[in-house]
Amino acid sequence: MRIKSKDIADALGISPSTVSLVLNDRPGVKESTRRKVLAYMEQISEQEYRQKAHSDKEGTVVMLNYIKEGMVLERAVSGQYPAPAQIEEAVKSAGYRFLSLAFREGKMKMETLLKRLKSEQVKGIYIMASDMQQADIYPFLQLKIPLVVGDNLFNEQGIDSFLVDNQEGIARGVNYLIEKGHSNIVYLAENIKIFNFLERREAFISEMAKRQGMDTSRKIRYLGSNVDEVYESMKKYLDEGLKKTTAFILESSVVSLGVSRAILERQIRIPRDISLIGFDALPPVSLLKIDLTLIKGTHTRRHLAAIKHLMRRIEDNETEIVRTYYKTRLLEGDSVFDKTKYIYHT
Repeated sequence: MRIKSKDIADALGISPSTVSLVLNDRPGVKESTRRKVLAYMEQISEQEYRQKAHSDKEGTVVMLNYIKEGMVLERAVSGQYPAPAQIEEAVKSAGYRFLSLAFREGKMKMETLLKRLKSEQVKGIYIMASDMQQADIYPFLQLKIPLVVGDNLFNEQGIDSFLVDNQEGIARGVNYLIEKGHSNIVYLAENIKIFNFLERREAFISEMAKRQGMDTSRKIRYLGSNVDEVYESMKKYLDEGLKKTTAFILESSVVSLGVSRAILERQIRIPRDISLIGFDALPPVSLLKIDLTLIKGTHTRRHLAAIKHLMRRIEDNETEIVRTYYKTRLLEGDSVFDKTKYIYHT
């Protein structure tokens, strides 16, 4: 936009003729006035540059939670999905609009979602994709915009991934139990095959095989795909007796809730009779007063890093595929008995 001499004069409180002399590099103007006019022009140019850069970024960055019906705990989903404030702030400070959405498979049509994304002028999408199967990514490829996924891998499609290190997390849990004197450990799983769960199961088999030198896949027990199913299956499992098992690793928060309910209902003492380690943060509901020892991934920081990476993808079109793993933490509760320190009688 070309600014007029009169506008400059009005802004600085000088005459248009003085401004004209400065702009045409003519004599007859005090040096201080000349510097003031030139500084103002530089300021205007910088503002125009910023406005142009901002308009070039016009569009929306989306954070999308992909939910397969029956695979997750019931969540409050009404078309919006709450995102940490720092993620929204990071997107807006970069000059984009921010939109947080949830897509529930079986309850929403993919065509409806894609239509909305196109109408919002979406420049890139970060998909929380732990529930997704490989075929589920293809509709999003039709948009021909940068995609980044969390908790899944789509290497053949050239999509960057930010993941919890499931192998490291399971190794951390197994090591913790072994250090506490447990060797007869069973892994309690959901009966669905999603990325995080498959990685955790493979890691458990591998970690136990290192220590016992045999196929330990029989140490995995599949219970169900929701809390009620897990609870009912666990009751039947307990009817068989714990035998020599002294510790369970619980694959997910769904398993943690269902298993804990069944164990406590049978008045089996935690941790004296059985020790428990859960994987994943628990939902904001009571876990029957159990202070569960947890293997927990980093979520907010990982999602923020993924969003920032997505915006770099939008702006520079890098071609290298990135896979970024985040280590887990073990949060000690009181659900693991230390057999190395105590001898007790039942």
